[in-house]
Amino acid sequence: LARSIKKSLSRKVDKGIIRAVIFEKMELMKTSSADALLKMIEEPQPNTVIILTSNRPEFLLPTIHSRAQKIKLDRTKPEVLEEYLKAHYEISDIKAKLLSKISEGYPGDAIEFIDHDHDSDSSKRAIGFYLFKSLVNERNYDICAHLNEMFDQSDRSAATNLLIFWQSLIRDCASYLINQNENELINVDFTEEIKKLSTKFNNSQTVLEMAEQIKITLADLRRNVHIQGALTAVALKLKSNLEM
Repeated sequence: LARSIKKSLSRKVDKGIIRAVIFEKMELMKTSSADALLKMIEEPQPNTVIILTSNRPEFLLPTIHSRAQKIKLDRTKPEVLEEYLKAHYEISDIKAKLLSKISEGYPGDAIEFIDHDHDSDSSKRAIGFYLFKSLVNERNYDICAHLNEMFDQSDRSAATNLLIFWQSLIRDCASYLINQNENELINVDFTEEIKKLSTKFNNSQTVLEMAEQIKITLADLRRNVHIQGALTAVALKLKSNLEM
């Protein structure tokens, strides 16, 4: 894509016209494309403005960092974003609250999720990880309402995938606490968060009990159990383990 845009920008434009090219979510760009973009930034065409946006600027190439003028936009406060989502989209209070937290104050991410991206793998992982983090860190029990809101009673595979994902996160947290080696993590896209959460998994017996509870619930989901009830029950058990 970067190469295609570079070719388009090589064409002349009428005098007085300013062209603008916007690259969104730069942290997701492949290295090969980023290298091609770097050349474009180093030798910009006349009357051309290149705008790069990123929620995770630390993931951009250092060479792009050094050649770009940085403009920081403050994140929207969760409560403000929550009210905006409720006012402009037909979603429940619980879902608006969940999306405002998952999007971490970025309205575009929350709206993209509502519009068309809620079934993508990245969105499912973002939701699953937020729920896991809520399970570990928060003292309230909002997670029960969030599970009921986000998981349909007929979607057994989504519930199963969530628990398998949680299994891998528990494994990562316990592994990092013991080995302090991020190269051994499965969920590398959440490395920094896993490092922080790992301190909660300092009891090996608790880790084993949590793994067993998820294993039992996965077996239950293969039977005709109530999905939301099963998820809520295992979430409460896992939370209880961590608070002991």
